[in-house]
Amino acid sequence: MYNDYIYDIETYPNVYTIAIGEVSSRNCKVFEISFRKDQRLEMIEYFRHIVRNKGRMVGFNNVGFDYPVVHFIIKNQNATVEDIYNYAMEVIKSEDKWAYNVKDNDVLIPQVDLFKIHHFDNKARMTSLKMLEFNMRSENIEDLPFPVGTHLTSEEIDVLIKYNRHDMVQTFQFYNESKTHIKFREVLSKQLGKDVMNFNDTKLGKDLFITELEKNNKGCCYKYGKKQQTKRKSIKLKDCIFGYTKFERPEFQAVLNWLNKQTITETKGVFNDLLESDLGDVAKYAVMRVKRQKLKGKPNEDELTKYKKELPLHWIEEKELKSPKGAISYYLCWNIADNLNVVLDGFRYDFGTGGIHGSVESSIICSDDEYLVRDEDVASYYPNLAIKNRIYPKHLGEEFCNIYEGLYNQRKVYKKQGRDAEQQMLKLALNGTYGASNDQYSPLYDPMFTMSITINGQLSLCMLAEQLLKIDKLTMIQINTDGLTFKIPHESNARATDICTWWQNVTKLELETAEYAKMIIRDVNNYIAVKHNGSMKNKGAYAWKTKHHDPEHPDLGWHQNHSAPVISMAAERFLVAGDDIETTIMNHKDHFDFMLRTKVPRSSRLVMVDDFECDNVLQNICRYYISDNGGYLVKIMPPMTPTKLMSVFLDDEGVKLNAGTKGDINKYTKKGYQFLGEFEIEQPERRMGISVGWKCVPCNDINNFKGNINYDYYIKEAIKLAGFGMVEDEESE
Repeated sequence: MYNDYIYDIETYPNVYTIAIGEVSSRNCKVFEISFRKDQRLEMIEYFRHIVRNKGRMVGFNNVGFDYPVVHFIIKNQNATVEDIYNYAMEVIKSEDKWAYNVKDNDVLIPQVDLFKIHHFDNKARMTSLKMLEFNMRSENIEDLPFPVGTHLTSEEIDVLIKYNRHDMVQTFQFYNESKTHIKFREVLSKQLGKDVMNFNDTKLGKDLFITELEKNNKGCCYKYGKKQQTKRKSIKLKDCIFGYTKFERPEFQAVLNWLNKQTITETKGVFNDLLESDLGDVAKYAVMRVKRQKLKGKPNEDELTKYKKELPLHWIEEKELKSPKGAISYYLCWNIADNLNVVLDGFRYDFGTGGIHGSVESSIICSDDEYLVRDEDVASYYPNLAIKNRIYPKHLGEEFCNIYEGLYNQRKVYKKQGRDAEQQMLKLALNGTYGASNDQYSPLYDPMFTMSITINGQLSLCMLAEQLLKIDKLTMIQINTDGLTFKIPHESNARATDICTWWQNVTKLELETAEYAKMIIRDVNNYIAVKHNGSMKNKGAYAWKTKHHDPEHPDLGWHQNHSAPVISMAAERFLVAGDDIETTIMNHKDHFDFMLRTKVPRSSRLVMVDDFECDNVLQNICRYYISDNGGYLVKIMPPMTPTKLMSVFLDDEGVKLNAGTKGDINKYTKKGYQFLGEFEIEQPERRMGISVGWKCVPCNDINNFKGNINYDYYIKEAIKLAGFGMVEDEESE
């Protein structure tokens, strides 16, 4: 059993502070090194107490920042406070995020990093502690009280210590929210025989699978400390496609033929921005758009020859200008498909290196006495594609499939036994392998394995879709990476089941069937699927349930924006149950559900503009709500360039005029204004409104909530979100 100590540090040129809270006793200590006191010896003795007490230090980005600074102080006990600050700045400014991490064998006190556990070090999931304070509905959201690098007075140090305590407490709050994640990693660390406490879920899955591979064939992943991989100069996609892949519809045949002709040298973006001339027969069925490039004049023969070589299916468009001389502009035009796609029976299928996607839009589709909304998902699609078809990274051999299948079967056993931690561990291992096969830093790397999985996953689903579309009055609703949804007459449901059985026999994969009472779809990424038991799957703009609303099944993760969930809530209730939006919002009592947040970088500032046009500076991370009074939020950013070379003129009245364009220069010259010369003119700051047109009240301290909510804003936003739902599809009326 571990004793956990939550901590956070602050560093300035003339003061260092650390706040440490013991979880079991709830006691908090703050140690300071500054011009007014030096408590480093007491601090180091407290570190010894933590080690003797079998403790761990828990922080937020502590592996990347806090602990390297603590380690520096322990190792350099004569360092001045300025030395500590300078070292901290080196850590922050280092372009190599690993350069200052303390090696595992050198760590003196075990560290648990909530930032790494939740994968907030991933660019797409990057989340600060301040954003978490908003998402956790903290009573008070506090930003750093003084600019980094400020020399603080004694009174300001007292303020800093209060802030340091606050951040430590907020880290403790998130620690409480993360206990399941921490416990899971404790179990895994014991099972794997190594410390995986700070691994994110993706890394956990990959590491577990690699451990199993090495256990069965030592050296297959790492030999003499070097990663084993299969690198390929090029991949012929026809070598990836399964032999059972066949189509009857010309649209899908065109896609299959196109893929069979492709040789790729990379796996990202290869299905994007495709010229009409490169699409072959796919162009007959694809959605394309016209691109235009304005030419300097009418192209000559040499230019036309060049265009024909680069864009075989181009054309030249002439446009007569509205001018007395009747001038003509010339445009080079060509068709391009944003991605590989075909349209069947009015439904668009988009292919990509990540998976297939397609959806009807702005529709509400219901099951009723005549029709059924049915969903088919493939169980563990990507793992089973590899297992059943015996495909594997070349350097790992066919034993890879046996181990993969063993983990898959073991997970099913654990699931039946209710062993949640173990089955979750195996789920991560199964799902993480596909991504790792396309990771050039992974010993599972083989891009041909990656392409075999993703291409066959898409084509196999198209085989199922093609056969289902033979059913009279069946319409496709959605298709995604691992399944599809369709609307079908009840009388044809048994036939659909027969087709699904046929598909399962051909592919050796397993389908999981679900039925929906209603699907409310804005587009492929934003929809609500309602089951007959009332449970819902909310995606994109319709996701609103946080852990506060539904601790077991939240729609939103900690890295997502939890602003004003009352908007999506009201839209959902209108679309699903017909509840009046205005009534829902006006009667809602939880004021946290009306809160929004904004964040501006430290290079900018956030201000509140009042009725007198005064800029009142706010903290850079701000929680606020739309109110009947208050002010307007504005983000003030530095100019794109501090100065700009301008031509300066003096007009007839003695006013200086800046001319930054040829048009202005010509205009002022024609008017006979005196040219004063060219000067570097300081550029104005850029201003951008937030929640434009609506008055806002900052509410970083929730005790400042005055209750004067402007409900009109929330009602209008909810109506926008629910707007398309005012009309259902014809068959559902």
